[in-house]
Amino acid sequence: MTLLETIDKLHPDLVAAFLTTGRADGIPADARLFLKQLQWAAEIYEHERNIGRAARQLRLRVAAEQRVALDERTCKARVYAAIDYFSVDCNVSIKAWESCYADKYEDLAKLCAADGDYKTQMKCYAAALECRRRAAEIAEADREMGVTFLISPDLTPEDLGYSRASLKEIAAKHNRGFYLNLIDSLPIERAERKRLLRDADIEEAEYEEMNDNEDTKAP
Repeated sequence: MTLLETIDKLHPDLVAAFLTTGRADGIPADARLFLKQLQWAAEIYEHERNIGRAARQLRLRVAAEQRVALDERTCKARVYAAIDYFSVDCNVSIKAWESCYADKYEDLAKLCAADGDYKTQMKCYAAALECRRRAAEIAEADREMGVTFLISPDLTPEDLGYSRASLKEIAAKHNRGFYLNLIDSLPIERAERKRLLRDADIEEAEYEEMNDNEDTKAP
């Protein structure tokens, strides 16, 4: 299991408490280091949108604060993971990038508005809308691909293709097996054994079949 999968299994409240207060109840040590690296990666990416430069800044911060030496490639992976993990309702990289570029288009639209370029501003907003629409379509597709569990008190084993077993038959078979073993273990003559089988309402054929099975299992 990867570290990202590990933190995905943690309760969101535990993760939120750790990132805001530093409390690490129930979070493994390696997952704590990884979470802090993701947090720093997200903070750096807010101001440095170039992945390469953001990775180099993250590498320096991890080395300074955690005394851990990460290569630049690993730091790039941390930045991408942070984009995935901290994007709202984001489960896949494509959706994260769609949301990311929607934010960029909206920031650009604000700059255009400040300069009075309203025509370009509208184009930026239209591009942002298209990115968010694609992100929503990806999220909807992810939900449709999920497994659906059907839970109903009206559902019977027969509906699922199973046959219903009689508890009385199961108990009767258990009792016959018990008495067969008991009678077979007694140091008595064969005639007496037959009498006991009749008294127990057990067919002699069952007794013979049991003995044949035991002979087959013997080495």
